[in-house]
Amino acid sequence: MESGPSRSSLPRRVIMQFASALSREVQTEAAVAEVLEQVAPRLPEHHAHLSFVFASPHHLKAFPRLLHVIQERFGTHTLIGCTGGGVIGDRHEVENKPALSLMAAHLPGVNITPFHLEQPDLEEEWPDTYWQNRLGVTLEDDPTFILLPDPFMIDPQKLLNLLNTCYPQRTVLGGLASGGQSRNSCALFLNGEVMHGAVGVALTGNFTLRTIVSQGCKPVGQPFIITRCEDQVIYELSGRSALNVVREAITELPEADQNLARTALLMGRVIDEYKEEFSRGDFLIRTFLGADPQSGAIAVGDMFRPGQTVQLHVRDATTAREDLHALMDGLAPDLSGHPARGALLFSCNGRGAHLYGEPDYDSGVVSATTGAIPIAGFFCNGEIGPIGMSNFLHGFTASIGIFQEKA
Repeated sequence: MESGPSRSSLPRRVIMQFASALSREVQTEAAVAEVLEQVAPRLPEHHAHLSFVFASPHHLKAFPRLLHVIQERFGTHTLIGCTGGGVIGDRHEVENKPALSLMAAHLPGVNITPFHLEQPDLEEEWPDTYWQNRLGVTLEDDPTFILLPDPFMIDPQKLLNLLNTCYPQRTVLGGLASGGQSRNSCALFLNGEVMHGAVGVALTGNFTLRTIVSQGCKPVGQPFIITRCEDQVIYELSGRSALNVVREAITELPEADQNLARTALLMGRVIDEYKEEFSRGDFLIRTFLGADPQSGAIAVGDMFRPGQTVQLHVRDATTAREDLHALMDGLAPDLSGHPARGALLFSCNGRGAHLYGEPDYDSGVVSATTGAIPIAGFFCNGEIGPIGMSNFLHGFTASIGIFQEKA
């Protein structure tokens, strides 16, 4: 009597797997040894296709000679990372103290293409085909990018504009290296080398990256239409002096929101004008730069055109909590079919304990929502992530990427 293959003889499906660890050791050699010891047993055959490393500047002097140790331990094809004023790993956040975070990923069916760019690369005008050849992926490959620029060595906005142009509607997630205040004070890591400029990876294949950009705000008042503006300066909202409109709108707010508006007033620009109603997540948040009482104009850190919709926003610890919880809860249905495997968290250096009055808040919410998956990241000089169908450079934001398998 013939029978089919036994269960034990069927080919075993290899799944995507992540492992992360965080060390607070002051000595760099000890920190590296600690994270390697914790991560290795959680990987299939101790092998990783991609590793993320984030280190406080305390480790920068000794770290370069140990990058190869990490890469060789797991046979990692690509290792990428940077310095951060705060480091996130294993569901904890360490701010302004020595810390080292490692997350290694076993990614069967995922193609990983690393790249490195410097400012002179951005000065020339090249066609899209040049950049697609340079970065090793085409638009048709449907890439997702993880991007880590050094803000003191490259123009991150110009780089992001380039990626948005060459790869429209493709996700770019990341953060600006931190931990220093001048040129050469931050560092980027790529495949055993310390670099400057920007490093990144293009990912294609059998994975999905679910993204959340939590800007920590809530809309207040009502939306207005820009009727006259020039670049960053808005002269009229709904046909009236922009400054007068803003002042009146603030006086009509509840007292608690008025108090917030005195110190934390922001402007949100609608990304998708075709929506009938706007709520959290529909706005790109930008700061007020100033106002001119004579002309009645206001200046905001964005580029505007007539016809766009804007709305006032306020921010504090409470709105930041509410925003993050609302966005993470909204992601839950997307995680029900295929479980989350690992997460990257790029948080503004103005968040953390400084904002919430307690440590580990952002990472704790991500962990609670996703089932305590491995997490790594850092506190950034600026965060990168999508709003709508395009990618933006943010401030005071938590940009989160959650990895899943497609099938």
